[in-house]
Amino acid sequence: MRKSKLLPISIVIPTLGEKELIKCLKKISSGTKYPKEVLLVIPKENVKLVINYSKFYKKINTKIIISNKKNQVYQRILGFKKAKNKFVFQLDGDVYLEKSCLEILFNFIKNKEKVAVAPRYTNKENLSNIYKFPKSGLLRFYHWLINSNYGYSPGKISLSGFNYSDENNTKGFSQNDWLSGGAVMHKRNNLILKNYYPYKFKKKFCEDILHSLILRKNNINLIKLYEAKASSRQSGVITSQNFLLVLKDFICEFLIRRYIVKSFNLSQIRLFIYYLILILRIIYKKIKWSKK
Repeated sequence: MRKSKLLPISIVIPTLGEKELIKCLKKISSGTKYPKEVLLVIPKENVKLVINYSKFYKKINTKIIISNKKNQVYQRILGFKKAKNKFVFQLDGDVYLEKSCLEILFNFIKNKEKVAVAPRYTNKENLSNIYKFPKSGLLRFYHWLINSNYGYSPGKISLSGFNYSDENNTKGFSQNDWLSGGAVMHKRNNLILKNYYPYKFKKKFCEDILHSLILRKNNINLIKLYEAKASSRQSGVITSQNFLLVLKDFICEFLIRRYIVKSFNLSQIRLFIYYLILILRIIYKKIKWSKK
């Protein structure tokens, strides 16, 4: 491979060897430029699922890093520590980069210091109107309740700890309060190398919010670059019909948001208001569906 096609980037993918990883690697290997290495950080018991991937994706230098824990944050940090290049790109195995995404992100960050940059996601989530730009007085009041006079604030973290989405622009960039953890490029010397997640939940709820806040505390500017594009498996939607599993996830998410709110001096009152309204909305929908 010509050296001109290689970028001084280590891509770090914490994975359990899920089937989505195949598409993720295909997208990397079909890019306009390639990273110097792709680190697949995987628990020992799952290694057999990815052991032959380097044979299939010859355009990219794929390496396997064995983790002694099955933990997304731990695996990612392990990959960060093993990365050998000046730039490190954290990537989830179910995020798919468009052809020029890596090159565009690199060109933006290469001469900057205190910056982390992420692409725009092209697949739109089916958000309820309550999470979109408010077109009524009632919805404006809701956003005041969870975020005071700041109101609806795309790309920001509200005083309640709720994170507003920001995927509508297609050109330029914005400086945000948080970046989705599925695809973020860093300078290697800006990485967080300590496990910052306080709970041992199986799912790492709000991990990207907490990571973003810690980066900002370290004076790292978080940039969403709209010309760089990626897509992902649809997330954020409750698919389980098991009430106890849904309740468990709900409680876990509340606990980590409360930790974030307390740690970063946000508003616990507004946090409780956010969840009270969320619970009332869930109950209303249940009643509405039961009548059909």
